Amino acid sequence: MKKITTLARVLAFTLAIGMAPAALVHAQNRAGTEVSVKELPKISVSSVMGTFSADFSSANVSADALFTHLGEWLGTGNDHAYKLLKQNKDELGIKHFVYEHYYKGVKVMDDMVLVHEKNGKVTYVNGEIITDINLSPNQQPTLGRIRSIILSDLDAKGKVMISTVEEVISKVNNGRKATIYHTSKVEALSMKPLKAYTYYIDNVSGKVVKKNSRVHDADTPSTSTTYYKGNQSITVDSYNGEFRLKDNARNIHTMNGTNLDVDTVNGGIINVEEYINPVADYTAANTKPAVEVHWGMKNAYDYYIARHNRNSYDGNGAKIDNYYNFDFGGLTGGANAAALDTPLYGGIVCMLYGNGTLLGGLLTLMNPVVGIDVAGHEYSHLIIGRNGLGGLNYEAESGAINESIADMLGTAIEFYSGSSPNWTIGEGIPTASFLDPNPSPYMRSMSDPNNVNSQPQPDTYNGTHWASTANPSDTNDHGGVHTNSGVGNYWFYLLSQGGSGTNDIGNPYNVTGITIEKAEKIIYRALNNYMTPNTTYMDAYNFTMQAVTDLYGATSNEQLQNVRAWYAVGIGNGVLATSEAVRTQNEFNVYPNPVKGGVFTIENNKNDSSAELYDMTGRLIKGAQKLNKGTNKINIQDVKKGVYLLKVSSGSSAVSSKKIIVE
Repeated sequence: MKKITTLARVLAFTLAIGMAPAALVHAQNRAGTEVSVKELPKISVSSVMGTFSADFSSANVSADALFTHLGEWLGTGNDHAYKLLKQNKDELGIKHFVYEHYYKGVKVMDDMVLVHEKNGKVTYVNGEIITDINLSPNQQPTLGRIRSIILSDLDAKGKVMISTVEEVISKVNNGRKATIYHTSKVEALSMKPLKAYTYYIDNVSGKVVKKNSRVHDADTPSTSTTYYKGNQSITVDSYNGEFRLKDNARNIHTMNGTNLDVDTVNGGIINVEEYINPVADYTAANTKPAVEVHWGMKNAYDYYIARHNRNSYDGNGAKIDNYYNFDFGGLTGGANAAALDTPLYGGIVCMLYGNGTLLGGLLTLMNPVVGIDVAGHEYSHLIIGRNGLGGLNYEAESGAINESIADMLGTAIEFYSGSSPNWTIGEGIPTASFLDPNPSPYMRSMSDPNNVNSQPQPDTYNGTHWASTANPSDTNDHGGVHTNSGVGNYWFYLLSQGGSGTNDIGNPYNVTGITIEKAEKIIYRALNNYMTPNTTYMDAYNFTMQAVTDLYGATSNEQLQNVRAWYAVGIGNGVLATSEAVRTQNEFNVYPNPVKGGVFTIENNKNDSSAELYDMTGRLIKGAQKLNKGTNKINIQDVKKGVYLLKVSSGSSAVSSKKIIVE
């Protein structure tokens, strides 16, 4: 069934968008004085997907004044409108308003505007917005054709559950810009093998232009668990004179996932089996992994209550389902753990854990993939998906940040438990196999991401071991999400514990740790108040800075250590400044990026412009070069490999910046 949101449902103020020239539009400031929209802060765009931010701390403008002419400030016209999705006031007294973007009455996926106001004054605005849209509605493919397209892509061996269809506008990153499609959005789930996606199918060609995974694979088992380190206190319940792994107070249920399947008629999961024990104490060898899962989830639940005042993953006490002994299929079989999170039939949400074997136990790949880090990691994926801003798309940099935050908070849960916490993830889990004959004693290291035999990770953005984020798919780990998460992990470690050294692009750093308790508050706040679906590492840098400003102040020691920790992983210049260069929206494009062969192209939309190239310390590498309006070839064959900042200045003195990589 086609779902269309009409302009009649959109806030009334949006009807005026674009109806007057920007120069003639005014908004009142807090004192009631008329302020020209041209005088409002410039918009800084940080990615081709339209992620943006603007610092309003010196603007003295109320949220109401900005709302009145939001479209004019964003540069959109009559076909664009903004619908208030939600608003809330947090524990710091900051109001957060979230607006969704519509074009000709159709929702633009992932596009939103986040306005943050304190004491009647806008302090910060960020979000995602694509303004260059020129589409007309097209007839959606038939449900039969859509089903055929999805079944062909899934190649499932069993039942497949498919949702109803929603009409949306989708944006796809093609490397140089975001390509816009009029699409049908559909959810699909298969248990054999486990695959779940949100599909975006072009209404014109019938092609799958994008699919976002609803299964968050971890491969990051726990460190301190009952399977490896003896008995822990858990809660079970009485069941027909025996006992099962169910904690009713926390609403946690751990079950046997050996024969799980989906119910395509009524929805939900079927063929569920209970773990049953004649006494309350589970001590048998074959139930230790399931007990470990149950104990780990208890700690994850308690951590979020204690540290973030969050009751279950949805904040409302939702049931937490765990299934141990699930076969993921394929080459890894039971050597995975995952969070399954789909909106099908009102929501199929659970965590799945493998036993570490392949072919029904004939081949051992690793020890059971269970434990406190696994529970914390998977549970955190469910929370990331419910940040109220659309979650973080599971591909490329946003997917790496998704994985990294799950690692950060999973580690925070381990430290909260007090059960032998440390900064390596999964020690004791790896075992020699034909897939990995010489494994490290752990799966990941947050303190030394490079130091993992089977899957080393980068500790520097675009540094050693960085995986390509181009063309995300199942075959390249959705654009390296499990590999590139090492950058965020190392930032979190340094911010918590401190450290010094020189990173992969030659930048020396020295960070003084502020404690994991403060670091976890920063990343949790950034996630739930500022991160939109296509957040990049540069965005994460900006959003954590804003989170620190909220919590500890813009010029606090916590902020200084935050920017130093990001500098250590190759982001920013490591200097705490009260203001940064202003970058205006949609002024130029750069390609190819990374730059190969010493030549790249700038497509410039302004007259009287020039370009300069800086390294990440702020040192000028290439002096000002005049740009023509249109296409400009830039030769940098004498520039060494590394990450640089390209700044383009226009005649109006506005500056737009982009990070480029030279290979």
